[in-house]
Amino acid sequence: MTALNITGLACRYNGQPVLQDLSLSLADNEILCLLGASGCGKTTLLKAIAGLVPVAAGEIRLHDQLVEGQGQSLPPEARQLGFIFQDYALFPHLSVAENLAFGLRHHEREPGRRAERVEEGLALVGLEELGGRYPHELSGGQQQRVAIARALVCRPRLLLLDEPFSNIDSQVRGRLIHDIRRLLKAQGIAAIFVTHSKDEAFAFADRLAVFHEGHIAQVGRGDELYHQPATRYVAEFMGAGTYLPARVRDGHRIDSPLGMLTSTRSLAHSAGQPVELFVRPQQLALGEDVAGEPVQLLEQQFLGSHVRCLVAWRQWRLEVWRNDLLPVDQPLRLSLRAHEPVLFAPA
Repeated sequence: MTALNITGLACRYNGQPVLQDLSLSLADNEILCLLGASGCGKTTLLKAIAGLVPVAAGEIRLHDQLVEGQGQSLPPEARQLGFIFQDYALFPHLSVAENLAFGLRHHEREPGRRAERVEEGLALVGLEELGGRYPHELSGGQQQRVAIARALVCRPRLLLLDEPFSNIDSQVRGRLIHDIRRLLKAQGIAAIFVTHSKDEAFAFADRLAVFHEGHIAQVGRGDELYHQPATRYVAEFMGAGTYLPARVRDGHRIDSPLGMLTSTRSLAHSAGQPVELFVRPQQLALGEDVAGEPVQLLEQQFLGSHVRCLVAWRQWRLEVWRNDLLPVDQPLRLSLRAHEPVLFAPA
């Protein structure tokens, strides 16, 4: 069964289209990330799913139940959704336990059972000892765990998260992402979350949906979108790269200024057709012992996980990633590493 199915969704703001003919599905226990630039419609989609903004056209179904469309709109409180906001939206005058109990007021009338579910929620996020504290007495990571617990105690059919990790210290963020992902998987809860961070998306989501001007440009696993982008926008949004002029030699080979590349798949371009080859920085080899084109090293930066090098070659300036720093004032050469090529029609 699908947790969510959206078909032909359209939303407008002040008469202007924000979402246009958008269709999307989410499997049970799947985590989907909505990724894109500010103003592209990500948060609007979350709010449309939750019933917080009007829908101009289309249908939304939660676990095969129609909640939006065909002339009806189920109110937000009847959709059995959890919504976690960027600022957590905790009540400052209520303790941690009282914040969780407040979310349960419409779901569990019996006080004893409500207290049990609050304890269960705190245990899920590892805050059993902090039920009596107030939000201002907690760290950012602990406040986010309270927001997660408050949503989960209501046993939502779908969890929506809007920039859930943006206010968390970077030293805590990685661990929190891991813990919340593990928690959602263990509870069997499907989730959709919005972020601007590709690193968060790669670490947290099963699939990514890249938004562009109210449309979904591409949906797939993170590695698919990074290594096989369907459009120039997706290619550039997912990370740095350079376009090189190239020509298709035959159904599997491409000739480029830095050498020939072979594809394991049949190319969707005819022999002799000019194309542009999109190359990531790690798909280039740079060094003293590289068999390739002579280049000039303009700068290099040690960034911890890799060294970013900027080189001048012919009319291009190319970014190349290496594992270590290069000696200064030594002759260097540049070539292509073997990889599955990404081709686009010439701009």
